Amino acid sequence: MEHILEIKGVRKYFGDHMVLDELDLSITEPKIIALVAPNGTGKTTLLNIIANIDRPDEGAIEVLGKTNTDYRMFYTLSYLQDSSILYSNLTGLDHLEFIRKEHDVSKTKLRELIQELELEDYVKKKVKHYSLGMKQRLLLGVALLSAPKVLLMDEPLNGLDPNSILKIRKIMLKLNKQGVTIILSSHNLNEIEKITEDVYFLYDGRLITQEEVELETVLYDIVVQEIDKVLSFLSRIDVPTERLSDYKFQAEFSKQKLEVFYSFCKEEHIQILDQQLLSGYLETIYFNLFTDRLQVSP
Repeated sequence: MEHILEIKGVRKYFGDHMVLDELDLSITEPKIIALVAPNGTGKTTLLNIIANIDRPDEGAIEVLGKTNTDYRMFYTLSYLQDSSILYSNLTGLDHLEFIRKEHDVSKTKLRELIQELELEDYVKKKVKHYSLGMKQRLLLGVALLSAPKVLLMDEPLNGLDPNSILKIRKIMLKLNKQGVTIILSSHNLNEIEKITEDVYFLYDGRLITQEEVELETVLYDIVVQEIDKVLSFLSRIDVPTERLSDYKFQAEFSKQKLEVFYSFCKEEHIQILDQQLLSGYLETIYFNLFTDRLQVSP
């Protein structure tokens, strides 16, 4: 099976400081992956290395079967960077026309993209007159015009109002359904929870999944058929619960007690109809991992 993205043993140093430490990642099917970590921990560096803007000190990267140093990769990969790559004295249309011609995209496709991203009102204005949100939409247009199979996005929600965030979310989910793999970094943890379950935390130069992070307790919303029986059992094993309806309750589980709950349901033939981590789960993991790095100096 051809890998969409394969990162093998990537290391990156800035002076004596190791930013990425033998980092490995393999993607074999289209998905949305979120990279989460405080500023200065290597998220943008990793995206730059994948896009061959920066070079690793060790390791190798392949995108859709080609080494990331192969120029042909850029016909299948796009990178939404920050607004510093835009030229302030050019219009948004100037930027889009350059990409359109380079990738031999029709003018019809360009017009459709401008409409979809709602750029019509300012696309012919110079970028120096754009707000941050307007620049973000233009950057997305630049990234999407070539119809990439792999899309890298560095803080794509930065500076966007709630309506724009909703639009970008819908676009990302639509692209993923069409087979596009998206790797994004974002500080908007609540929004990440709405976009993907494939979240990696960049911690001490390595990528770790949310499943690898040990939390004392996690809050769930759970739907079951025999709620009275379940709540009685959870009370006996000291699991804090709150009944929300005739079928739904909220409970705060440790990892061990969650396993005990699963075993009880299996033994009693109680079907768990739905189970969801509450919004804020990623935030809990984030602060568990990075609390010592988020101290504000007096």
